[in-house]
Amino acid sequence: MKSWFVPCILIAWLLPASGDHCLNPPPVNYSIFIITGREERFVTYLCMRGYHLVGKKQLSCNKTSLEWDSPAPTCLLGHCPNPVLVNGQLNSSNLGPVSEEEVVTFKCDVGYILKGGNWSQCQKNHTWIPPIPTCITGQCKLPERPKHGHFKARDFNSGSVVVFHCDVGYQLIGAQSLQCMDGEWSGEPPICEEILKTTSEVPVETEKESCAFQERKNICESIQRLMQCQKEKRKTLKELKYSLEIKKLQLENIKAVMSTEIKERNF
Repeated sequence: MKSWFVPCILIAWLLPASGDHCLNPPPVNYSIFIITGREERFVTYLCMRGYHLVGKKQLSCNKTSLEWDSPAPTCLLGHCPNPVLVNGQLNSSNLGPVSEEEVVTFKCDVGYILKGGNWSQCQKNHTWIPPIPTCITGQCKLPERPKHGHFKARDFNSGSVVVFHCDVGYQLIGAQSLQCMDGEWSGEPPICEEILKTTSEVPVETEKESCAFQERKNICESIQRLMQCQKEKRKTLKELKYSLEIKKLQLENIKAVMSTEIKERNF
């Protein structure tokens, strides 16, 4: 009791009493506390050697409520907090409270994988370095199914592989397969992107859709229909002239063939 009571008395005696400040903070076993500041008052708790602090180390005085912003911490036996490994075991040379520079080793239960270092040491600042590890299951979470696609997998245990596929008309962007490694996938799931049609895949216009010259009994009617179609399709006069010239050549070729056939019959 004396180890913390004397420092509290000395601090209270050194600070002026005032009605516009918080009352002296509650004492904590196996600790000393230091109050600093006049306008804004703070209190800092320090545990004695062989104890570690649990809670907030520094409290501040609220000017409105004249109360400390958090409850006082506690000082527990042991230089560092007792290491806890859920779903695992730890080995230590000391069965009592943790002492400074003490080293502990860790091992997970069957079916769990150690994530982190397999040992840790209690430091002078009451922390464990490296940090206390955790024991996790080797199974990965269900992977995200890509939109317009799917995946195939036997299971999601450590070492398993999942393969992704896209629906018809879509292509895979990213890794086609991922592997479960110590409870985590080896990468991000891919996406399925729509396959855009190339120019060669664009359907060719039919003769009717392209406003080709269609011969009829009345040649004037044929030309009028062609011009009307070209107008609806917003074709230029140059394009219209080109279409008529092509049809003219076709008619001349037909006429030449027919003339040759008539001469051969006469002979």
